Amino acid sequence: MRCPRCGSTQVAIQAVTETTFKTKRKSLLYWLTIGWLIEPLLWIFLTLPKLFFELFKPHRFTAKTTTKKLAICQNCGKSWRV
Repeated sequence: MRCPRCGSTQVAIQAVTETTFKTKRKSLLYWLTIGWLIEPLLWIFLTLPKLFFELFKPHRFTAKTTTKKLAICQNCGKSWRV
């Protein structure tokens, strides 16, 4: 394999893992139907229980892990996907 920048054949290939996190949120339909009424009422009348619930509830997110191969030229340092 040759480097596209300098033409060297001293190229190392590495596997790189990337992790992305995405937070789950309440949908627009929820907010348009009952969310606009329920959430403020819960904060007004049940402030302490709602506060404890919001602080200690489990986080709702999904993690997506992808692995890709990168080639790195040992002479000039250019990297590209294989």
